[in-house]
Amino acid sequence: MRQNKETSRYYLKQTIQWAAFALLMFICFVLETAGSFVKPLLLIPLVLCIAARTGEIQAMAVGVFGGLLMDIACGKLLGYNAIWMVICCVTVSLLHSYLLRDKLLNILLLTAVCAGIQGYLDFVFYYAIWEHEDVSLIYMKIMLPSSIMTLISAIPLFFIVRWIARLCGNRRTYELEKTIMLNYQ
Repeated sequence: MRQNKETSRYYLKQTIQWAAFALLMFICFVLETAGSFVKPLLLIPLVLCIAARTGEIQAMAVGVFGGLLMDIACGKLLGYNAIWMVICCVTVSLLHSYLLRDKLLNILLLTAVCAGIQGYLDFVFYYAIWEHEDVSLIYMKIMLPSSIMTLISAIPLFFIVRWIARLCGNRRTYELEKTIMLNYQ
């Protein structure tokens, strides 16, 4: 009886956690689409922070959803950023599962790499390949500031996602606690 109560409490916490993550993704999407100025791509650090705290399958789903939202926000071909975000999210999830610790510096480094490559791909496929005039000006005035703002926005998003994850617990912690309790019985 007690185990059923703990299991239902765990599932309730997970539902709250994923609802909070979805709300946070929607807020970042709205902020990315508001206005016409150069803005950070808030969804990149957000999905990377979420992927660092989940398994590979959940990270893939977060990458697809975040990438599709980013495609819509940036006016790109649907699926263009989704493919790249899936690769980034699964890689981040695997790195945090087996190699990296939950540190701000790690997320900043991974965000810099992911945003840098995403910006470079955008630059090549949307500007340089079509030989736009003043391509270097586009890179210096739009792409580089956006990448820097994306990196800076990773700092508050890291702490918000970590707070939500700690408040609701995660699957690895739950399974570890369950294993420890079974060993003591």
